[in-house]
Amino acid sequence: MAGNLRRRVSNWRDHRAVNDAPGSPPEPSEDDDDSGQILEQLAEGVVLIDGDRTVLWLNPAARQMVAAIDQPAGRLLVEVVRDHRLDALAERARASHQDHALEIALPVSGRTLHVRAIPLPEERVALLMQDVTRLRYLETVRQQFVANLSHEIRTPLAGLDLAAQTLSGQLPTEGDTRLFIDRIIQESQRLQAILLNLTQLAALDAEGIEVERAPFSAHALVAELVDRYQPRAVAAGLALRAEPAEAGVEAMGDRGKTDQALQNIVDNALKFTPAGEVVVTVASEHAWVEIAVQDTGPGIPPRDLPRIFERFYKVDRARGGQPGSGLGLSIARHLVQLQGGTITAESTPGAGTLIRVRLPRTPLTFR
Repeated sequence: MAGNLRRRVSNWRDHRAVNDAPGSPPEPSEDDDDSGQILEQLAEGVVLIDGDRTVLWLNPAARQMVAAIDQPAGRLLVEVVRDHRLDALAERARASHQDHALEIALPVSGRTLHVRAIPLPEERVALLMQDVTRLRYLETVRQQFVANLSHEIRTPLAGLDLAAQTLSGQLPTEGDTRLFIDRIIQESQRLQAILLNLTQLAALDAEGIEVERAPFSAHALVAELVDRYQPRAVAAGLALRAEPAEAGVEAMGDRGKTDQALQNIVDNALKFTPAGEVVVTVASEHAWVEIAVQDTGPGIPPRDLPRIFERFYKVDRARGGQPGSGLGLSIARHLVQLQGGTITAESTPGAGTLIRVRLPRTPLTFR
């Protein structure tokens, strides 16, 4: 959209004379290709700024969003919008000849705007503004709901699990009652796993989440992870192992959050692998440390692969999906990206799935 806006504003400017008289917008010329009318009708605000940061023109949407005075044409941008952040954003775009974007909350109007500054020829800049106030409000409501739900459901769920475990110890080892109580325990544990994911999600959505930046041994982290999940792998008839890694490989990041992300990945791999093995490897390459989790499960269909890191997205059960919240890999992605890392997935149906986590490597001079 930024490219189209740049083209339309440039074309319109070439075919339309700017009227400097305050409060009287210029009329379209006969050669106008209707770009002016399109800009006038856009729901997004558009402000055209000259090289000396004076406002040449703004459309009705921009007037409603930011105009603090009745006659903005010919006035300085900072006088019109009453916010130095927008003025600085326009100046950065003009000086660098590159697009710059910023999301700001206006203290006077209470609006939240996503603003993109687009450099134009002749040192001019166009500001494209989108009002995201309603969207941010809904996001806040969702975050509060998830946090409150996670808190309120924790106590009754713990009581349910305790009651089921107590009853299980008093029932015979065979028969229908044993089948029923085992199913109750399994479902209780699944609910607790979903609750844990919701709690993690609420923490990630909270502002000001702290991320530690310190070197840690990737090999030691993986060895602990494999040992922790070994009983579950044995119970499922799977082999879980870590391949030998280069000694002394250290990643730079938050060890706890990396461990949390890898737990979600390994948990997913064990859940989706009916037979075979799950292998965790550590490798280093230039400025990166890569931790990979490879399974021998049914794989992920190509149409689902690009979306597996989305929140609440689950693969169709008819194609190999399993019960779950659809949050594990999404949370893993957030935890990795918070540390400046990347996470990718590769999969071939029938041949398993490979998840790669890449984190910055500790520089030699840091050690």
